[in-house]
Amino acid sequence: MAIPSLVPPDKERVDTAISMDGYLATSSISPLARQLNEAATRAEMRVDQKNTNTVDSIIDTHYLTNKAQHDAQIPNTTNPELLARARQATGFVNGVDSNPFKGLARDQLDLIVHDEGGSFTINERRAAWEEVQSIRSTAVSSQKSISVNGRDLMISRLFHGSEPAIAQPPATFYNMAQNPCDFLNSDDRNVIADMFAYAQAEGANLAHVTQLAVVLGDYRRSSDGSQTVGGNNGYDADGYRVTFDFKKEEAQIASRILNGSAINSTRIDQGFLRYILHPDHGAFTNIGGIPFLERMVNKFSNEGDDQPPLGSEFAAFKKINFEDYAVRTTNKAIRLPPDKSVATVTNGVWSLTEYGKASGYVIDSATGKLSRPSDSPDEKTPQHSLPGAPATDAAHRTILDALADTRDQPAQRWIWPGHLFKMLRAFKP
Repeated sequence: MAIPSLVPPDKERVDTAISMDGYLATSSISPLARQLNEAATRAEMRVDQKNTNTVDSIIDTHYLTNKAQHDAQIPNTTNPELLARARQATGFVNGVDSNPFKGLARDQLDLIVHDEGGSFTINERRAAWEEVQSIRSTAVSSQKSISVNGRDLMISRLFHGSEPAIAQPPATFYNMAQNPCDFLNSDDRNVIADMFAYAQAEGANLAHVTQLAVVLGDYRRSSDGSQTVGGNNGYDADGYRVTFDFKKEEAQIASRILNGSAINSTRIDQGFLRYILHPDHGAFTNIGGIPFLERMVNKFSNEGDDQPPLGSEFAAFKKINFEDYAVRTTNKAIRLPPDKSVATVTNGVWSLTEYGKASGYVIDSATGKLSRPSDSPDEKTPQHSLPGAPATDAAHRTILDALADTRDQPAQRWIWPGHLFKMLRAFKP
């Protein structure tokens, strides 16, 4: 735990005498600074002992039950400054004096609030706690005042200057090219706007928020992910089972989000979080980095006031290659059965597979008809033209023809995470 800046106000300084050799002859540290240093030392010990439940005695019924005793408490000292501050704190909590800790930094106030070492009276700790609440209220008011600017940023970056109506799912062949952010609902847009305002105030690159909004919008378009087929059900070219997962560091963060307390009160949709933090979907979709998502989950929850500021690691936005955030595993114990298809198409050109050749099938180069001349007259396969071939008779269609025909597109589509991955790779923040 870092010890906060303990430089006291000028009025609290003790005169400093400097000897001829440059060393301090007397201390220049104020009584308050000395108390804060001692409180910081005790705070480090509490962290080591994982004991952080130190505010019960100064809040709610715990405090009010023993109010008379707290008002009578006097510091064990003869220092007039400490005695006067304790009296002022008691006056403040009873509404007849000003707060002696007004103007102190938040980290210094926190040291006083949580210190049970006896340096501060209960009423002093209560006064420091009330100053923390005042700072929080001011921060909330400030956040509200910039929310309009956050809305403007969202409209500018996501909607190019004009906010559209909320588009409705499901994902279809016709809306796949539409801006995924159009599908963000009212709650999504409100929290995204606040994210933009917060990220700008903290000096973070706004592309982190944009990327998160794009992924959330695509989740909404695909009927809250219900149309999206999980990515961990594929096979490689040799037929072996292939799965993908987060790298170790991001897997740990994902677990921390899903099992932490902030997820229960965060404004970010919990269903989306559980969807995107599952490897079946999240391992294919870079959301600007899971570390940024964790900071947003925590910040926009009931625990938001206790969160540290965004660090410099979010000042830049760097495109991450798929291989840099996903771990690929090939399971050679699971393999597809041999392929029984007799023909395949590459760039619109049909050709026989090895199985098709071995089974005696041929493709007529002039007509494009698929047949197997080795069949007996009673078993002979009807000759059918392959799609795209110069066939003159389309009256007979094989299942292969039907599967290959894309002229009649379905109204509703199932989506693989790879589709979204390709879209995100083309995204330019």
